[in-house]
Amino acid sequence: MSVLPFVDPEHINLNAYDEEMEIDEIVKTEQWRRTEALYFDFRVLNLKVEDICHFPRLSIKLKTIFARDLDTVRKAYSSFLNWTRMWFYLEHFDDLQELYSIWGPAFESDYLRHWYFRMKNSEEKILCIEYSFFPAQTDYLFHLDISETKDVPNGAVVHDYHDN
Repeated sequence: MSVLPFVDPEHINLNAYDEEMEIDEIVKTEQWRRTEALYFDFRVLNLKVEDICHFPRLSIKLKTIFARDLDTVRKAYSSFLNWTRMWFYLEHFDDLQELYSIWGPAFESDYLRHWYFRMKNSEEKILCIEYSFFPAQTDYLFHLDISETKDVPNGAVVHDYHDN
């Protein structure tokens, strides 16, 4: 916290390998509100997803995330065209069935699951949410990215934009 006021607010990259950190004080800073990209190389504790839904680029490690929180992120990013990518690295994810009940079935291939959502105010842009699990590594990953309708694979469902 003592060095954060001197950090370039455009890109915050915080490293503390194999560590955990509570971020409730960091989210109150001016740098947090003004940053364009946020990268955490440590596991974040006590995250409120509402505190990250304004970042154009984000990479964050968590123990887990709930399906409802992922849906909150989806809603925020479906209407926000100025973001580029978001990654959630998880130790475990036990809410896949709940995610299916919220978003419907995924387009599946190998260890990947994809959901596609139309972006607000865009006919060409699609929010792609990829979920991957690699059993040998026990890593879970959610990757959010913007694609175009032409890049959606045949057979995949593209959900209409809904902000509620």
